Amino acid sequence: MPDRPGIGARIARRMEKGPYQLFWRFGLRRTLAQTIDPPKAKIPLSVRPYTPSDEAALFDHRTTTDADDAREIRYRLDHIAADIPTPYVAVDETTGTPCYIQWLMGADQNARIQAKLWGFPRLSRTEALLENAYIPPAYRGQRIMPEAMYLIAEKARDIGATHALTFVTGDNMPSLKGCKRAGFDIYMVHERRDYAFGLFGRHSFFVLPQGDPRLALLDA
Repeated sequence: MPDRPGIGARIARRMEKGPYQLFWRFGLRRTLAQTIDPPKAKIPLSVRPYTPSDEAALFDHRTTTDADDAREIRYRLDHIAADIPTPYVAVDETTGTPCYIQWLMGADQNARIQAKLWGFPRLSRTEALLENAYIPPAYRGQRIMPEAMYLIAEKARDIGATHALTFVTGDNMPSLKGCKRAGFDIYMVHERRDYAFGLFGRHSFFVLPQGDPRLALLDA
């Protein structure tokens, strides 16, 4: 596991939040009954459940990466430690190397998802959640995300889901477009309000009404 930030760094991050902070992101949804043309990465991919032996290929660069990437890795390792099913990996078929990880979670995991305060809505019995995607630096730029996400979302049928959800910040246009290629459309907005330097927070989710211009943001 990567080293945790020191107390000084944690205090500094609290202070950066200030007395009040608003964060928002889009929730995107894929209707699994709708057929789409599967996106293709620049390399051949297959997907399977994560195993502990995949950790080195995905995260061993954490000691030499920058602070932002190290934080992203810690977040994924925390999710692995929480043991919430099911993390999937995409495998580079030319080498057998895991090159992408993302979780597919169903409504049966609602209690464990909510206990972690990650800021996700409670899932209905026909919904699945795809989250915490990560690509090691060596594999970025290979158009892996859309195909891997498409293939993992297909697995949601196996847990009884008819729709798959995922969340992306509104300023992350590359990821939003990648989700669109994987069959996801903008559907809702998640707002998080932090108070008292992040000591208290509140999450809210609302489905965008028909005709809202944000629904068509990725259609151009």
